[in-house]
Amino acid sequence: MSRSSHTAEWVEDNLPPELRAVLGCAERVILVANNPAISARDFEALALGPRDVVVSFNTAVKAELLSAETVNVFVHGYHGQDFHFFGLPCRPCITRLFEQSPQRCFSLLVGVVNPMSALPRVAIYEDRIPLPSLLDYPRIRPSGKPFAGPSTGFNAMVLFDWLRGRPGYSYELLALGFSNEAGTLWKGHAWDYERAWMQASRVRVIALENTGKRWWWPWRPGGRKGQ
Repeated sequence: MSRSSHTAEWVEDNLPPELRAVLGCAERVILVANNPAISARDFEALALGPRDVVVSFNTAVKAELLSAETVNVFVHGYHGQDFHFFGLPCRPCITRLFEQSPQRCFSLLVGVVNPMSALPRVAIYEDRIPLPSLLDYPRIRPSGKPFAGPSTGFNAMVLFDWLRGRPGYSYELLALGFSNEAGTLWKGHAWDYERAWMQASRVRVIALENTGKRWWWPWRPGGRKGQ
């Protein structure tokens, strides 16, 4: 039988069993965007605890604010043309989390187009995760140019939102920094599609503590200002 006929089972079973167990006991899953407007106060306001799962993406620009007291999941998108994952190898602050609490750190690799074998506590999702909102993602712009596919954050958001509808999961799904305070870092994704999905979903978007001073715009990775 084809994998598509087992979509639900495959997507869930592809997660490390240790992560599935953690998610089954989790109170909240918090997705943290690569948004330079996020501050330490935003993390403090969440009052994170041991039953919270914090999900970061690619370079995880706010990794310095993460704690070994929570479960940490790092999602890395694959760049097929250059054969590398965004955000790998990890920065020292992330490596320290894996060293301090190896049983509470996990990795998800998405968009993989080359054969790979997963390591312990690592999930590999080839090409598009077979969930409707990702399979229906726009492929061609009105101009005729192709989109790059779902952003890494959107892949994870759809996955964790779908998973909490499965038996055995009851966590609340929160999104920090997805409220567009700093715009977008790259124009390759169908942002309008992703925002429309999020607004219609059950994901709870957390407002940032201080958005009055727009020092971060137009910010770019590596601290460079946009032209």
